[in-house]
Amino acid sequence: MKRIEAIFRPERLQQVAAALDGAGFHGFTIEDARGHGRAADKVGEWRGVPYEMMVTHKLVITVYVDDDEVDGVVRAIAAGAATGAVGDGFIAVSDLRAVYPIRAVAAGENGNGGTAPGAGTSAPVVEPGPAAT
Repeated sequence: MKRIEAIFRPERLQQVAAALDGAGFHGFTIEDARGHGRAADKVGEWRGVPYEMMVTHKLVITVYVDDDEVDGVVRAIAAGAATGAVGDGFIAVSDLRAVYPIRAVAAGENGNGGTAPGAGTSAPVVEPGPAAT
């Protein structure tokens, strides 16, 4: 399984969500992020005094998928997030060693009918299968 994280402009969230949905990927997690990159610094104003904003607001979206689904998710996120300007963001893909569905572990299973970790065995947890979010 893979974890796909993308950092992009918050005003592109609707387009990213629609692109993922249209590609058949319905579950994801969103986080607020602040950062500084190559995009031009913005100027703000507080009590009539202008100041340079060193960080910009972005969103981080995380999607968990099987290895063969990576290309579809990356393309969907890129299609939804792209504006063609500096500061559009980036997409990172990471390998996952294991995924633990909380409900299955709490029930003493590992998600594949086996025994959960900590239940007296070292059986592997969830092997790549349906996308988990």
